[in-house]
Amino acid sequence: MKKRLLKLVLLLGAILLLLVSYPLARLTFTDAKVAKSLFSDTYYVKLEADESEYHVFTDYMEGLGWVENQDLRMGGGHLFERKGASKHIINKDIKTALIDGKPNLSFLDSWFK
Repeated sequence: MKKRLLKLVLLLGAILLLLVSYPLARLTFTDAKVAKSLFSDTYYVKLEADESEYHVFTDYMEGLGWVENQDLRMGGGHLFERKGASKHIINKDIKTALIDGKPNLSFLDSWFK
């Protein structure tokens, strides 16, 4: 009985790890520049050395049909609108995961605070 429970816990842990790491794997193994977390409104960004995460994210949102409302921009908050809907993104929602194809592990600090 204990072995069966241990196997179940390990299987569920592996599935959870795969789901959490999905956006990072997508950035690593595809041409995608932005990947959204499956469980929150956090976006992970892949950058080249001369790019900024905000510009890459804005291009991503515009590619999906969202337009940033510059008039309602406040500090680190950005309001995107599309077909009457709005989405508010703050700078803390955008995390740089890869820079020049190398992991940027500093975004992990926020997971442990």
